[in-house]
Amino acid sequence: MKSLLTSLRRSVARPPRVKHADTEQKNARPSNRFPGLKIRTALGVVITLASLHSASPPTIAQGNKPTNRKALVTGVWMHPSFFGVEKDKAIAKMRSTFDDYTRAGINTLIILVKSTSGFVYFKSAIAPMDTAWHWDFFGTFLREAQKHKMAVHPWFCVFTEGAQTGQVKNHPEWLIRSVRQETTTVVNPVLPAVREYEISLMTELVRRYQVDWIHLDYIRFPCEPTEVFFSFDEATRTLFRGHAGQDPVEIRYKNSGSVMWSEWIEWNTGHVTKFVRELKQALKGAQRPINLSAAVFPDAEKAKVLIGQDWAEWVREGLIEMLCPMLYVNQHGVFEKYLRRAVDIGRYHALVCAGIGISAGHNQNTPPGVHQQIQIARDGKADGFVLFSSGSLTKEFLQELMRKE
Repeated sequence: MKSLLTSLRRSVARPPRVKHADTEQKNARPSNRFPGLKIRTALGVVITLASLHSASPPTIAQGNKPTNRKALVTGVWMHPSFFGVEKDKAIAKMRSTFDDYTRAGINTLIILVKSTSGFVYFKSAIAPMDTAWHWDFFGTFLREAQKHKMAVHPWFCVFTEGAQTGQVKNHPEWLIRSVRQETTTVVNPVLPAVREYEISLMTELVRRYQVDWIHLDYIRFPCEPTEVFFSFDEATRTLFRGHAGQDPVEIRYKNSGSVMWSEWIEWNTGHVTKFVRELKQALKGAQRPINLSAAVFPDAEKAKVLIGQDWAEWVREGLIEMLCPMLYVNQHGVFEKYLRRAVDIGRYHALVCAGIGISAGHNQNTPPGVHQQIQIARDGKADGFVLFSSGSLTKEFLQELMRKE
């Protein structure tokens, strides 16, 4: 009998991605205010997925989405703390973990390189490094993962800057302000300097390391602890007045019947998409094609309004190669409903890999529950799944991945 992961092998015929003629006109390159912003090549999309039997990761080459795929993305989100701060012990754990993952059929590792605090886990001349790791954590992780022929997605928590250090400490005006002028620990994507800074970190990593992917998380406005509905700082108010002719603080707040409130939401959402366009443009200068993956909220329509995350538009414009909707729920019917919506949006344009929560803020799963959701992802024609996260991926869950049906 084949294992659950092996049973996911299949061949699917799909037409090539349709490119949008106006995408290049929208892709304005940001000014080079920070190092690392000069990078190369336009990116097409063909995925060549190796057999899960060998646990080889999917790769993307020039062209369009494939017409014949043999395997799926089987991934895990990972945090540096999972391995610890002592280099020798961390390397030993990397090797044993990757051995275990390979046996379980896992082929893709999404490893945190910029935390919600704003610290990074790679060699950077731009952002503050987490001093607990005095060695090159990401470089070491990448080398060990490549020995196991695993795909590596460096994972950036994009606009979150909880520690307010480095450039953010020098620019408090970058922080999002509520309508009552309360500051958050998230920087404002409406501001060009913010977008340039965050992009500079990603292009710096691409310049220093041989990677094929960048993974975007928190690519949105904040939603916790309360919905701030975007920033009311002075610079943003000035920009919106120039755009729409009205100060946003004068708009009836959260009034869905107001056309100007609707314009405010659309305008802010457009700036998050503008960030993705600018990043895509910056990565065209890389020495190798760089693909984008993203962890996104489960419902595209609600995400667009509540947090400015219009990931369906990113797919339509061909800005992203892999979507990971975070479907952290134990109820399988709800999981399937939102999975199928995401697959419909991504169809023909991007890989859609279900984000399955093992232990998350929204759910606490079980090994049989994860098994069932993987089956739903297969039946729903998803391109794979990503498990959240390595800290909860215990022996029992790994055994479930290898369980014979």
